[in-house]
Amino acid sequence: MAWGQPGVADYPAAVFPAAILAAEEVSFILVGSAALWLRGEAVSVGDTDVVIEPGEANLDRLHDALRTLATHASALVSPWRLAMRSIVPVQTSFGKLDLLLEGGRQDWDWLRPGADVIDVTDVGVLVASAADCYALRRQYKRW
Repeated sequence: MAWGQPGVADYPAAVFPAAILAAEEVSFILVGSAALWLRGEAVSVGDTDVVIEPGEANLDRLHDALRTLATHASALVSPWRLAMRSIVPVQTSFGKLDLLLEGGRQDWDWLRPGADVIDVTDVGVLVASAADCYALRRQYKRW
């Protein structure tokens, strides 16, 4: 580890599901508080929010990764059912992972240009810009 880079113990637990999905070659953009934390914002991180890139092959990779990541893998729906859902919450040993599937269908094209890769324990995670994370919050969250 280089000086100034966080060690494993320094990351919030909610960052790890994103690193695992990235290691499994699932295409997504990390958004929400975990993305903001990785961008250096002073936020508390409660869960993991990921916008899933649309596409059948990506949903298959996602489903395969969730079979090992989810604490209740038997409750997972099939990949084709995932494609029809808006948001799928998945409980992991690191906390709640929200799969923003409708967000992937609607928001992927405008989120992708502002996102870039940030290393999380030697795994590159595609992270939305802070401005885009705040725009999503304004659009979807009720204050």
